[in-house]
Amino acid sequence: MISIRSGGRKSPGATLDEPLDHLSACHRRIEQRLDTLERVIPVLWERREEALQAIRNVFAFLDGSGVLHTEDEELSLFPRLLTKLQSDQVAFVASLEAEHQEAHKLYARLQASVGRIEATPEHDRQLAAEFAGIATQFCALYRRHIQQEDSKLIDFSRALLSREQLAEISSEMKTRRRL
Repeated sequence: MISIRSGGRKSPGATLDEPLDHLSACHRRIEQRLDTLERVIPVLWERREEALQAIRNVFAFLDGSGVLHTEDEELSLFPRLLTKLQSDQVAFVASLEAEHQEAHKLYARLQASVGRIEATPEHDRQLAAEFAGIATQFCALYRRHIQQEDSKLIDFSRALLSREQLAEISSEMKTRRRL
């Protein structure tokens, strides 16, 4: 039996008081949800209810923590970095923002695909293939994106942002979460 449930453990030391560590830890949590989507693909119809519940759990995470994560980057981190970056680094951050938009569009397609599956009680190869294609594309995009952020963005941020700026980002992240 293949487990299609994702773990939800928080990485140690990844509090909002350390915003860059929190962003990296959130990447790990997103990767766990991507793993779940990939594990669901081959068993979507055979274990329909369990698979759909796992997908709903992924969607709940992405609609909550995932949205907050993107806002943390786009509203708090990126603006502070952009004034300190060289032109090639600015282009890199712009490419990350473009990937956020691309991921958002793929996510909407993924949700629509799951909605069609939920409305179709019997196995439908075309719907299964559609879901598999979109989920695979979404996961690949997000994995590349996370790798780029982990390997470059976090390093830029650690090197260029002051403790005061990091404290401001932390405060904004807490406000976003109403903490």
